[in-house]
Amino acid sequence: MTHDPVYQIAYNVVFSFLSSVTFGMICNVPKRSLLTAGIVGAIGWMGYWSLSSHGNGVFLSSVLCSLLLASAGHVASRLHKMPLTVFYIPGVAPVVPGITSFEAFRDLITHDYPAAAAGFLHVGYTAVGLTCGLAASDILARMIFGRRRRRANSTRVSDH
Repeated sequence: MTHDPVYQIAYNVVFSFLSSVTFGMICNVPKRSLLTAGIVGAIGWMGYWSLSSHGNGVFLSSVLCSLLLASAGHVASRLHKMPLTVFYIPGVAPVVPGITSFEAFRDLITHDYPAAAAGFLHVGYTAVGLTCGLAASDILARMIFGRRRRRANSTRVSDH
């Protein structure tokens, strides 16, 4: 792969989009949400990739990725009137450390314990980072969208 930044960005956008869309197809998300789920996945992966490629750790990259994914997912779920999981689950597919888990187990089976421990730590940091970002995004969405709902409800009550 060439080191041209435009090529690297295009490569990452295309393949993160495709992995999100295909994982959405495997999970049977509604067909009308696949394009948006792919965009959500590309947004999240680009956040992860840009931070990790600039020397940031896996935990911080995963938190930012999950914040981006969940925020984009919240917007998409409001626009499409669908649950957040329709967009978040396919969107998180590019970031899930599947190959890292496989390699960690392989290292464990082949008795390379230091490499296995490092792999499992990487997987753990990624999982905790994704969870923290999702939780933080959910709290922010409830604060933002909850205020609108409370205002709308208080306006209706005062109209009567």
